[in-house]
Amino acid sequence: MSYYEQAAPPVRDQRLKIGDSFAGSAREMLECAKSGCMLQRNRLFWQTGACQMALTIMMAATVERSAIVMHGPIGCGTQLHALCVQTGKGKTKRGKQPEPPAWLSTNLQESDVIGGGELKLREAIEYADREFRPEIIFVVSTCAPNIIGDDVEEIVRRAKESSAAHVVSLHCPGFKSRVVASAYDAFYHGLLRHLPLEPEPWRDFVPHTSGRDDFGQIKYAHIKARTVNLWNATSIGPGDEGELERLLGALGLKTRVFAEYSNADEFRLVSQAALNVSMCDVHDDYMLSFLKEKFGTPYIMAGMPIGFHDTRQWLKSIAARFGLENEADRLADNEEAAAREAIAPFLPKIQGKRVLLCGGVVRVGTEAIFLKELGMEVLTFRAYHYESGAEKIYERVADELPCARIAVSNQLFEFCNQIKRLKPDLVISHNGTQGILAKLGVPSIQLFDVDRSFFGYAGVFSLLQRIAFAFRNTSYQKRLSAHVKFPYRESWYDMDAFHYIKD
Repeated sequence: MSYYEQAAPPVRDQRLKIGDSFAGSAREMLECAKSGCMLQRNRLFWQTGACQMALTIMMAATVERSAIVMHGPIGCGTQLHALCVQTGKGKTKRGKQPEPPAWLSTNLQESDVIGGGELKLREAIEYADREFRPEIIFVVSTCAPNIIGDDVEEIVRRAKESSAAHVVSLHCPGFKSRVVASAYDAFYHGLLRHLPLEPEPWRDFVPHTSGRDDFGQIKYAHIKARTVNLWNATSIGPGDEGELERLLGALGLKTRVFAEYSNADEFRLVSQAALNVSMCDVHDDYMLSFLKEKFGTPYIMAGMPIGFHDTRQWLKSIAARFGLENEADRLADNEEAAAREAIAPFLPKIQGKRVLLCGGVVRVGTEAIFLKELGMEVLTFRAYHYESGAEKIYERVADELPCARIAVSNQLFEFCNQIKRLKPDLVISHNGTQGILAKLGVPSIQLFDVDRSFFGYAGVFSLLQRIAFAFRNTSYQKRLSAHVKFPYRESWYDMDAFHYIKD
């Protein structure tokens, strides 16, 4: 049976070569991954972990005219309060109505864990459909119903018969995977199983009935042949989307952006494109493979367009599908010349500075190579997990940064140890860590920020501007760190940061 035919998607631990516990060089990491030992590595001690459900509902909350039913204890939905603010801002910046997602919880209690929560789920779906009248109802199956064996898929099937909305099940029990990126597959699995992804006659187009080609059909076929679907992620903001749309538009290509901040009407057009393009290799392989299998749409996963080299290669890989390689090269030449002139005043302020990076596996590898090109010294970088989709970028890392030590880690105690021992001039890290870094006395900027650009040539300028600004005044971090005490013993900082990783 195909993965796509199953009620719930496989976690990445089952279908990819992945790992979350490693320290060494890029070459050693690649050899470990290829030999199969990466997943076998573990830790003698863990401070924290991540729940894949959090990322799944982060994606679902962006979908327009939708409602979310959290099937589990009420605490599982607490982050939706903050997400309402974030998604409202994201919708506004994309020219959409900033309506907050409606959500409710089945609020499972001890008695429900014993007797089952299926009746509560059915009632919650009916209430959401009646009260909010959404186009899509996402049913999020959390840890508790998966442990007790609630048949969520059967409840969803029955609910579809009486609901005006599309009812989409999202199976994301956090305990099933050590890799939080399985959340992306859970969201896409729900879309591909429960939403129509093809246009409907008379609703989306006028069907051809005359027996002859007419102008409308020829025009529609031409547009489809020049249309590219870009697949975004929560870490990719409207500035990044706009920059890539601008560059592809300069090549004469039409773009649509999926799946976040989309709606049911837009999802029906997913199949109407000549090419699917991932903006993050880790994010989209599950969905793009399905679309190729189902509709025959080819796809490209060419890494992240960060920096001069990777932006050019990303553009050329797309242009090659349309016979536009020369046009892409000329466009890149012009854009790169303008960007290099714009960043010239910043380069003396950053060259020679020692930097540590931390975040998503593809993004940190790509950015590390780019910062080395600009003259910064990359001490080390940490990826939250490793998987085979990142192999191409780490082959380059192994060649261009052979001395940099790489960690696969999402553990805060290891991160603090690295900062204390290496004393970098700057840390570029995943959002949510800047408070910790300030308490450690280190200047930092976010690895991504949905309010700013990081992709393409606009992203080059924005990144350099922010790095230079971070060095202008570091007194806040220095003064704060003098008054903060961390919970770790001083002896921990004398040990290797990855002392607890075992083979």
